[in-house]
Amino acid sequence: MRSRWRILVLISLALAACSEDRAVTRGAALYADHCAVCHGADKRGGGGAGIIGLSKTPPDLTLLSFRAGGTFPRAEVLAILQDYAQGTQSGRRMRPFAHLTADARQRIRTEAGRLRAPEPQVALLTYLETVQQP
Repeated sequence: MRSRWRILVLISLALAACSEDRAVTRGAALYADHCAVCHGADKRGGGGAGIIGLSKTPPDLTLLSFRAGGTFPRAEVLAILQDYAQGTQSGRRMRPFAHLTADARQRIRTEAGRLRAPEPQVALLTYLETVQQP
């Protein structure tokens, strides 16, 4: 009985790792399609040249954890992604992408507790978390 339980735990861990890998891959693709034009392919805010209405350099997305005291601010980043997807952000001039809200919702853990978010937003969040600099 114990060995079956251990096998189930190992399978669950393997599936979770595969799921996270898929999220990172999808998040990277979404970033390339929607974010890199302004934030740069290197995620350091170097894009945006020639973008009409872009009044300042977009932030360096590799330093989100650093700026938050060493912990990736999942709830804050998710809130920005949700505002971005819905076109309701304040103080930002990013175009809305409604399809980022279209997929099924997923539960994720944040510093604010468990939240439910559309899968594309979770994928972007997961990807951004992997590119953080120390």
